[in-house]
Amino acid sequence: MSSRTSFGLTFYINRTRERKNGECPVMLRININGDRVALQVHRFVKPEDWDPARYVMKGRTEEARAFNNYLEAVRLKAHKKYNELLSYTDDVTPQMLRDAILGVNTAKTRQIIDIWEGHVSNLKKLIGKENSYATYQKYNTAKNHFQAFLQKHYHVEDVSIKAVDYQMIQQYGIYLKTEKGCSHNTATKFLQNLKTITSISIRSGWLVKDPFNGISLSLKEVDRPYLTMEEMQRLIEFHSVFDRLNKVRDFFIFSCYTGLAYIDVKQLKRSEIEGDETTGYWIRTRRQKTGGRANIPLLDIPMSIIRNYAKLELLDPNDPILPILSNQKMNAYLKELADLCNIQKDLSYHVARHTFATTVTMMNGVPIESVSKMLGHKNIQSTQHYARIVDKKVGDDMKLLASKLKGISSINFAGS
Repeated sequence: MSSRTSFGLTFYINRTRERKNGECPVMLRININGDRVALQVHRFVKPEDWDPARYVMKGRTEEARAFNNYLEAVRLKAHKKYNELLSYTDDVTPQMLRDAILGVNTAKTRQIIDIWEGHVSNLKKLIGKENSYATYQKYNTAKNHFQAFLQKHYHVEDVSIKAVDYQMIQQYGIYLKTEKGCSHNTATKFLQNLKTITSISIRSGWLVKDPFNGISLSLKEVDRPYLTMEEMQRLIEFHSVFDRLNKVRDFFIFSCYTGLAYIDVKQLKRSEIEGDETTGYWIRTRRQKTGGRANIPLLDIPMSIIRNYAKLELLDPNDPILPILSNQKMNAYLKELADLCNIQKDLSYHVARHTFATTVTMMNGVPIESVSKMLGHKNIQSTQHYARIVDKKVGDDMKLLASKLKGISSINFAGS
């Protein structure tokens, strides 16, 4: 709080509201930095019994003593409430103090972790309706990171939403990248989660200024790993004495040819497989992450994988298609598979989705609009990153061709 802040309390009588018996209401004037507000203190006194210099009732009678003790209690309560408000915010107004004295809860500012927990609770209630479990989990994890940051750097469990400022946000970003070891993009996504909470607070009237003003939340372009056809072929031809590795290989290849993310494969059910042997089969589903509609024709390889694990004609509409392992086990076994198949890439299940977008579709001439629909993207901008990967591959191939042709010094054209 600024050293120039002024705070004063003054009792006075309101002569304009004199009662029939000649008594006037006693008022308390609150003055903070020149801004004033007044409230009644539920006491009345005749003007001739009021001491305007000492702001008390005249006399030493029992009545005067009780009257003045009450005024002193009101004064002490006002000072106590003022100090409480200062613990929430530096910008205490006379109106806020008046409300606090009267017991109106709106004088107290909201706490950010409390607001965040409310948002997470609402997300949990809407899982499967308006959002996914992944969205709920993302915001819950982000809340835990921010609370850990508050505990370590501010030694508190929670702070006023008004305490979240430019400086705190910058320090939180540094904390994520250094102490939590997050990459630029991961840290930025956690900051985006925090911005959602501050935006909710602004819309709710708990926060006036946007603390993210002047802070960039742009993501950096990253190279998304994918497998080449030759690397995919190595996986397809691989066979292990361990059934778990064969299953992991099958489920991974299934996603390489369908573009489905892990959670979409796990939740894929019979009712989402349409068609027959004559017209061909399609997967028609909605992505768990975004809710986007994905329509994917089933090629021979993924269809043979389905037949290996399920008899479609015997399944009920809600029966799962593939007995996929947990995401944690899948990723652990995929790293083992990569070593066994001499694939020098950090293999995770999501690499299959990138492989479908690049190697299986775009590099084979499938238009970006069709790829976007199969991936379940809500807008084509989400798909364009894969197009840039394909352009880079074409450029690299042409450089290789140019180096091979470098030895050819000249060509004699007809007529030259």
